[in-house]
Amino acid sequence: MNALFFYLFAFTAVLLAVVAVTAKSVVRGGVALLGTFVSLAGVYLSAGAEFIGIIQLIVYGGAIVVLYLFALMTLDFSTLKSERFTATKLLFAVILALAVAGLLLSGVYLLKGNITPAVTGAKTLALPLFFKYLLPFEVVSILLLVATVGAVAIGRRD
Repeated sequence: MNALFFYLFAFTAVLLAVVAVTAKSVVRGGVALLGTFVSLAGVYLSAGAEFIGIIQLIVYGGAIVVLYLFALMTLDFSTLKSERFTATKLLFAVILALAVAGLLLSGVYLLKGNITPAVTGAKTLALPLFFKYLLPFEVVSILLLVATVGAVAIGRRD
């Protein structure tokens, strides 16, 4: 039953990712991106990585998509130029996509059966993060706060 849910969520994630990339409406693309993140959380949960699935929902499904949609709502799309797709751009995109897919599939083939999980739960992830690497963790949080304040200052209308 887990395999059925895994493939169902994986198919849904790929389908919604295609919709997110090809949507003409920015809001529709953002909602499809949210659906992709939720489907990926379902993939993680059905694969037995519950902690990563919950973090996927909280961080990406909640915070990142809201920030993305907020930033898109502050843009003025009437000033943006629309570029036309040409055959060379499409050919380049197809070649790049095939190269990335080939790299991913070769990596899966080479590492098949050789992967052992190093982190098995939230405790083994949280102990080094909040004790050994507490200072870098806090520095990153301050950098993210500064970036957020900078984005609001840039996006603010006079």
